[in-house]
Amino acid sequence: MKELWFLRNECMFDKGKCDLNITKKKIMKAISDIDIRMKPNMWNNQYDLQLLKKFGLKTRRVKSIIIKEVFFQLPSQGKLLLCCDGASRGNPYIADYGIVVRNHTGEFVIAISGGLGISNNFDAEVFAILIAGEWAVHNGFHDELVFRTNYKADINAFQSRKLPWFAITRWEKICATVFSWSFTHSYGEVNFSADKMAKRGVALSRGEKRILDSKPSFLGWPSCCFVREDSGSYLTVGDGLVVVEWCKRLLKLLLYTGGNGVLMVMELELVEL
Repeated sequence: MKELWFLRNECMFDKGKCDLNITKKKIMKAISDIDIRMKPNMWNNQYDLQLLKKFGLKTRRVKSIIIKEVFFQLPSQGKLLLCCDGASRGNPYIADYGIVVRNHTGEFVIAISGGLGISNNFDAEVFAILIAGEWAVHNGFHDELVFRTNYKADINAFQSRKLPWFAITRWEKICATVFSWSFTHSYGEVNFSADKMAKRGVALSRGEKRILDSKPSFLGWPSCCFVREDSGSYLTVGDGLVVVEWCKRLLKLLLYTGGNGVLMVMELELVEL
């Protein structure tokens, strides 16, 4: 930008005497000099290689895509599944939480969303777990509780008992009443039901709750399998051909299932648009 500005000044104030080729050479030299300071990765496609060759730069580390299969799994018989999620528009800013409860057969029990006022993501998730546990205790579910969340930091905080001050007493009361409890980490794609409930609690004021005793239509039923890229992009696997545009690339997913829903062939192919 500096060289372009100097070229503009030369053209305007030096009686139009300017040499474009000299400016190009200065720009090329400046880019070559800062080569060692350039840290971003590359996709290793033809476009990247042409740019590196044009400017005389060294190759970079290749940005790889890791594709993971994640599954929605129900708890064992007799256990209650509490899917919890907290959300905040900023960190901190207006926060809310969502809870969806299912039994071991996947049958819908209840869904709750509520507002928390100004809070951060970590505290919003802690509140969601506390409210889910208190609801289970209040409604007589004292046997075995399984809390599902997509925040590992909150799971570690509850398991190590290193909780925020406002959660210590409430969590101790839950533990004293419940026979056993456990945590299950899942990606946001699997915990989609609680995420949807949390997003619907954005408009609620602090302390306000919205309780759904019957299953709402927007929750649907989770697919058995999801495909996830490690940075967070994902698509749902279903019958037939699913095509997703993904960071200027095309992820083709071919999935053929028989009449009984048994997986027969699954092929992943990454091609350039």
